[in-house]
Amino acid sequence: MTLAALFLLAGVAGFFVAQRDRAVQDGLQTIADEAAAYIDEVTRSAGALCTSISIGSPVDPPSNPVGLELPALAAGRGYLLVLHGSFIVADDGGRRAESGLRVPVHLWEPGGRPYSVDEIAILDATSTSLSMGPGGSMAISRQAIEVDGMTALETFAYL
Repeated sequence: MTLAALFLLAGVAGFFVAQRDRAVQDGLQTIADEAAAYIDEVTRSAGALCTSISIGSPVDPPSNPVGLELPALAAGRGYLLVLHGSFIVADDGGRRAESGLRVPVHLWEPGGRPYSVDEIAILDATSTSLSMGPGGSMAISRQAIEVDGMTALETFAYL
């Protein structure tokens, strides 16, 4: 009888652990999807704009930011948000969720000068990801730059 009770208790505990893990995974996926959708909306803009994505602080209330403020915790756990040129990852150190971007973004802050296609390729190759945790913020901008004598409207992300 005692052995049966132990098996039952182990099964119940395993069920709750699995439910908690699923809740964390779902929370991370929701955060990655929301951040990717926000960046995609900026990319769709027909004109220049600058906004931000931030992760709230687990101890401070939301600050009513100009841009998107993501929750500090995913199902009670802290996480990092990592932006790559074509996708974004929410990672709690054990689990991760990814969401793709409709159009790749540049992960560097543009200066007010002309660029060549080769320069942009080098900057994109050397700036492969941006990472932030609770209380962090990154700028997301859509702006016109000159590329090989032509004006191009591009999306950038930078800390």
